[in-house]
Amino acid sequence: MCTYSAVFLDIDGTLLDSRHQIMPCTRSHLQYLQGRGVPVILCSARPPKGVNLVSEQIGLSGPTACYNGGLIIDENYTILRDVGIDIRLAMDFRRFAAERFPDLVVSTYLYSVWMVEDTHHPLVEQEAAISGCTPLQGSLEQIAASASHIHKFLCMGDAMRIRALEKETALHFPQLMALRSKSTYLEILPPESTKGSAAQVLLEHYGLNQKQAVAFGDSDVDVDMLQYCGLGVAMGNAPKSVKEAADFVTASNDEEGVYIALNSLRLKAPAGRKMEKVR
Repeated sequence: MCTYSAVFLDIDGTLLDSRHQIMPCTRSHLQYLQGRGVPVILCSARPPKGVNLVSEQIGLSGPTACYNGGLIIDENYTILRDVGIDIRLAMDFRRFAAERFPDLVVSTYLYSVWMVEDTHHPLVEQEAAISGCTPLQGSLEQIAASASHIHKFLCMGDAMRIRALEKETALHFPQLMALRSKSTYLEILPPESTKGSAAQVLLEHYGLNQKQAVAFGDSDVDVDMLQYCGLGVAMGNAPKSVKEAADFVTASNDEEGVYIALNSLRLKAPAGRKMEKVR
């Protein structure tokens, strides 16, 4: 039986249930693993505040990977990685989306800033309630005045229109990566912002190799992380394509799927890593 020394977890649809809560057995087991010195790393398309909100609920104290791995921050709040979309390319994409897909809500993220055109739009309010982040009203032009890049666009709307934008982005913007985090959400990211590459950076941070890591996910944005790590676990609520890309399928996020899988695995702390107190 293999032994693993690091756990990578997607948040929405994986760690959180359909009510956006952490199920009790999952929370307790993650706290146990952290106490034993096993790194438990959240890897999400969320911004830092949205990731930290979940991390604090468990009491995790290690690094976090935000914006699908484009921004990685260690336990001392030092930036380990920072990649984004060049501001000129971002402006071109925003104009394209506004012209071709005016019905979709397109918002911009940079570090802790979430910029939207209408803070009272129902989809924006819904995302704010889920992520715990507060949107600022403004335009990309305001960000462009002082920033060289952004971390991502989040496009929200009808599932069929989201699929159409995904196809159009691949056709007209090959320099960008378009991934659905759910049927009504499309993440627009630089090609370097992948969870698999984030796992690579963080495993090097801990002096581990990919075979020593287990990863959990439920959507397209998680596939490369599931395939990079030694064991990739898809949630029972994941679509067929994600399940087929994984090594193992656990129960759904409403059925303690993360706990059930972790409880069946052998995990130990990396060599030289001491047991920790859970915050």
